[in-house]
Amino acid sequence: MSVNSLEKPVTIAQIASEAGVSASAISSFLNSRSYGIRLSAETQRRVLDACRKRNYMPKSESAMRLLYPKLGNVCFLLNSAVPSGVQNEYFGPMLSGVLESLADPTESVAYSLFDPDTDYTLPDAKLPQAMRNGSATRFIAASSPNPSLVSCAVQAGLPFVYLGHKLDIPGLCCIVPDYVDATKQAVHYLAGLGHMRIAYLTGPFGERLYNMTEMSYGFSEGIRECGLPMHPQYIYHCESRVGEFSKENLAAAADHLMSLNPKPTAILCFHDPAAAVISAHLQSRGYRIPRDISIMGCNDTMTAETHHPALTTIHFPLAEMGARAIEELDKRITLGGGQHEQTITLPVSLVCRDSCAAPTSDQ
Repeated sequence: MSVNSLEKPVTIAQIASEAGVSASAISSFLNSRSYGIRLSAETQRRVLDACRKRNYMPKSESAMRLLYPKLGNVCFLLNSAVPSGVQNEYFGPMLSGVLESLADPTESVAYSLFDPDTDYTLPDAKLPQAMRNGSATRFIAASSPNPSLVSCAVQAGLPFVYLGHKLDIPGLCCIVPDYVDATKQAVHYLAGLGHMRIAYLTGPFGERLYNMTEMSYGFSEGIRECGLPMHPQYIYHCESRVGEFSKENLAAAADHLMSLNPKPTAILCFHDPAAAVISAHLQSRGYRIPRDISIMGCNDTMTAETHHPALTTIHFPLAEMGARAIEELDKRITLGGGQHEQTITLPVSLVCRDSCAAPTSDQ
C-alpha cells in the first residue's frame, strides 16, 4: 500500500483554517446557499485558492464546478437590449466561434441575458441564472457592457472574457477587433477612389461606448492621414440604443446629409445594418448607389453580402473572437487566478463589393 493511499482527504475545517473563515461560510459559498452569510469577493477568492491548493474534493457537483471550472459549462452572456439575442447577425458568429472551438464537441454552451441597468454589486441584485446556480463556470460576454456584472464575476475569481469592448477592470481579458484601423482603412479606400467629402454616421453625441469612440477616432485619423479637410457637418450623430439605430432615425440622417451643400460623395456607416437602411432609403428617393453616392459599412455581416447593391465593408473577425475567447479562458484556468488585465486586438480587413465607386464629375 502506498503512502499516498494512507493520506486522509482534506476536510472543510482545514480549508477554513487556511482561508481564515468559518467552515459554515465555506459550505454555504460552495453550495450556493446563503444561510444569511455573504462572503466578499476577496474572501471568495481566498476560499477558492485554498481549496485548489489543497486539492479539496467536495461532494456536490455544483461545488466541484465552482472549484474546477473546466468541469462546468461555458456561458455566453448578452445585454438584454440586443435585438434578436444570439440570432443577431453580429453576435451569432461570435457564438459559432465559441462552439466550434470547444475541445469536447458534445459540451453545451449556456446562453444568458444580463440587464444593462442593474447594479449587480447590490446585495439583492439577482445575477444571471448561470452564475447563480453554478452550472456554468467560464463566461464570455458580448454587447454593450454592464461593468458591475463583470466586476462581480472577476472579483469572485470566475474565468471571464469580454468580446468587442474594453473595460478597465483588473484581471479581465478583452478581445476586440481593431476598431481604429477599421475606419482608417475605410477612409483610405474611399479617398483612394477620389472621394474628398466623406460623411460618417455614428452614435449619439457624447456616446462613450468603446467601439464607437475608437471608430470615431479612426475616422478622424484617416481623414488627417489622407490630407482631407475635416468637415464637422459631415459627421452625423444618430440616436441609438446599444448601437442599434431605428429606421426612422437613419432615414432622417440620410435626408439631412443629402440636403447639405455641397453634398458628401460617400457615407461611411458605423455598421452594416445602418449602411443597408441608408442605402435603401436613398434608393427610394431616386438616388443610384454608387453612381450618385457611395455607401460603406463596417462588420461584414450577412446584411452586407445580401443587400442590393452588395455593401463594401470592413470585415470584423467575429468568429475568430469567439474562438480566441475559449483559448484565453482555458489559458487563464491553467495559469490560475490573479491574471493581469489584458486586451487582445485582432486585425480587420477591407471587403470590396458594389456599393462604392469613384465620384462622378457632377458630384
